[in-house]
Amino acid sequence: MTHLGFERVGALGEALIREVSGVRGLEVVAAQDVRLDLARDIAARYAVSWYGECFEELLAADGVEAVVICTPNAFHASQAQAALRAGKDVLVQKPLALTHSDARGTVDVARQTERLLVVDYSYRFLKTMQAFSASLRALTGVRSVRAAFHNIYGPGAEKTWFFNPALSGGGALIDLGVHLLDLSLWLLRPHSVRLEKVSLSGAGSVENAASLLLMLDDVPFSLDVSWDAPLAATEISFEARTKKDLLRWENVDGSFFHFRTSRNQEVIANNQTTLREDTLRAFASALESRRSPRLDTRVYALLDSAYGRTGSSG
Repeated sequence: MTHLGFERVGALGEALIREVSGVRGLEVVAAQDVRLDLARDIAARYAVSWYGECFEELLAADGVEAVVICTPNAFHASQAQAALRAGKDVLVQKPLALTHSDARGTVDVARQTERLLVVDYSYRFLKTMQAFSASLRALTGVRSVRAAFHNIYGPGAEKTWFFNPALSGGGALIDLGVHLLDLSLWLLRPHSVRLEKVSLSGAGSVENAASLLLMLDDVPFSLDVSWDAPLAATEISFEARTKKDLLRWENVDGSFFHFRTSRNQEVIANNQTTLREDTLRAFASALESRRSPRLDTRVYALLDSAYGRTGSSG
């Protein structure tokens, strides 16, 4: 049994805590939030033995073996590194960091401390994506890859940190696109990655839409994401084409929790999920095997390039 401490227990943190009881090998023993009243309420609601408002106290709390980080993006890398150095395994929300340098540095700390580092790239862990991955390995000659995430909702005006680039690192691209960039590198494992074109649009302090064209070795990959999309329903998809085949993973009827995979329009996997339980099961599996899922920090080099923070993605 691994005892978890949660850093921030707002909507996302509580959504994860709610699912822990259904995952073998995990137990929540500590809840921390800068809003002490919220930490106290969550601790009472879920029978959590320790609560507090200081991250350093969470790391020092008795019995905490692994930390789940659900803070604004800008804190992910530094808090993950602090937890790793304190001897804790870490599950951190995406994005891992705001820059390639910080992402790579966090992975280096995990390696040096010999602790586990798992990023909540939640779509990786779905049964439908596992079916997509297995089917993709059976195909030869992938000619193109496309992905899209058009969310008919935005973060919500009350989530002010999403619109502060110092805290968020960007808008729809780093919020939604990071999932699809990760999937492209995780699924195709290219030797070289090159950003060819980028378009960011929006009148606010961060973009609400982005389009990217990349080359994954010699395979073109087009990516489109947006908040507040003018559509009837949210669209999430990832597809790969060969000369003869179209392999597609997508959400069903605008759902954030129902996905299917098809090959040439024949459904080969169809599953409804909570997403959070899939992430927690993946973390529990990593803890049991003592092996972190593979992390490709080139995702963050691409984000650096798209946002103009570096000259190239390498």
